[in-house]
Amino acid sequence: MRKLFFALSILVLLFAIYIIIINLNNYADIRLLSGTGGGGIRVSLFTSFILASGLFVGAGTVYIFLDAEKEKVKIYQRELEKTSISGSDSASKVEVLEAKIKTLEKAFNTVIDERTQLELQIKSLNTELDKLIDKDK
Repeated sequence: MRKLFFALSILVLLFAIYIIIINLNNYADIRLLSGTGGGGIRVSLFTSFILASGLFVGAGTVYIFLDAEKEKVKIYQRELEKTSISGSDSASKVEVLEAKIKTLEKAFNTVIDERTQLELQIKSLNTELDKLIDKDK
């Protein structure tokens, strides 16, 4: 669709230039600012004026829409930055929680090892007590 409009705009521009060229020496009685007065204006000059006016109006319209789109892009980029910041914040929270879990696992394993050692010590002490009791009898 964009290519079609581009081709049409080129054709209209070429047609306007063609009209300007073939009417270089032709005059027309066109009153621009006042209703009275004689004399005419060259058709080529008038066509050039209309062409330039159309170009300026078209450029202004495109600029308005382009500026609005740039604002939308800026707003979207700010939202993306906020999202990425909150995402990185969540990722850092997850990392902190994982580190805490690893610390708790190490502490739990240490307690289990100490408990196992204490159980072994208790068993050895019980066997020594049993030996001592057996000697006393």
